[in-house]
Amino acid sequence: MSSTSPKDIKSFTKQSLVDERFPNNQQANQVNPNYDFNDNSVPTVIEGRKSRNRNRCLFCCTPKVLMIISVIYLIIGTIHTVTQLEVVFGCRDLYRNLDSTTPSTFSFDQNTIPTLNVKVSAYFNRYDELWISQTNDALTTNTTVQIRMATRNSNSQFETNYTPGAYNLNLSKGNAFENFLSLWAFKCAVSRVEVILPQQVDVTTTSSPININSEGLDIKFKQNSILYPYMINLKTTSSDIDIENILTTDAKIQTTSGDIKGSISSLQNGINIESTNGDINVKANTNTIGVINPKIGLKSTSGNIDLELNVSNNVVNPIVDVSATSGDINTDINLANGITDSQITIEATSGDVDLKLHDTFEGQYQITTTSGDVNVGIGNNKNHNRQGRIGSVNSQGSLKIGVTSGDVNVEFS
Repeated sequence: MSSTSPKDIKSFTKQSLVDERFPNNQQANQVNPNYDFNDNSVPTVIEGRKSRNRNRCLFCCTPKVLMIISVIYLIIGTIHTVTQLEVVFGCRDLYRNLDSTTPSTFSFDQNTIPTLNVKVSAYFNRYDELWISQTNDALTTNTTVQIRMATRNSNSQFETNYTPGAYNLNLSKGNAFENFLSLWAFKCAVSRVEVILPQQVDVTTTSSPININSEGLDIKFKQNSILYPYMINLKTTSSDIDIENILTTDAKIQTTSGDIKGSISSLQNGINIESTNGDINVKANTNTIGVINPKIGLKSTSGNIDLELNVSNNVVNPIVDVSATSGDINTDINLANGITDSQITIEATSGDVDLKLHDTFEGQYQITTTSGDVNVGIGNNKNHNRQGRIGSVNSQGSLKIGVTSGDVNVEFS
């Protein structure tokens, strides 16, 4: 019979306790496994559950979230569209009733203050115009300015100040905060500044040019009945200019980011029209008796030029200078019989030239092109001659056309 020592009993008891905790005879060293936490294979099951939960959330929640966002955008877009429609019709009604608004009026002597600066500081929807007209009072020698403003849900106002030689007018319309609110609420302001020029100037002083500088207001040069006896300089930015049958001695009209169109019923000494990022489309008549060297100058950068010019037989040595960069030139010049000394120069870069002279030009012509075709029509004769003479050998007229990257088409008759 075997005997059991106390040492064996102690070992047996310990093993029994271990076996009770691990009924499947698992090893005791599995109670505290030595995991390597840098080993990604251990938490695979846990991360797999999290990934499935995330995918389930994205699959279930994303369409709902997108639907909610779409509905919000639809509501915002509808509100904005309704607001803008209200602005369009509301501003139009304000503009139609602008004549019933009592104007603010002031005047100044253009010999002392030859320059008027008008600027719009606008943050939201607006309709702004600057009219240039002529007074009916033959005794008035000052320039008069009338300001009409009509607003809705806005604190728009205007400010004036003097600087040496200039009168400054600023039409302030709201601020950045009102600009944001105007996206969702109806806000509108319309204004009209009318510059009323005198028929004559003070004969006791030297007449100075009248300078009108405008920023952000469309220009209407209204028809006048008496020839302006002084030089008019008009310069605008972000504005269109509409000329309505004006009578002028001298004028210079410039615009940046705007079109110029209209007609000049009578031109005495000359007119110079320039446009940057805009088209020019004008009709002009030079019919003042005894005028020598009247000049019509048109220049466009990034815009087309359309000119219709009639020159009466009272004019001596008329000068026409037309140039365009990145634009076409279409000119129709009708010279009265007897004019044999006209000077016509046309230049185009990256544009075509089309000229009609109605069998009225006499003199030499010269056409140069870097890249393009030349077509010349003289009656039924069509040719490609780049130089020649039209009319009497004694005529001193000159026609010069220079084109880079464009075609030339000239019809002498």
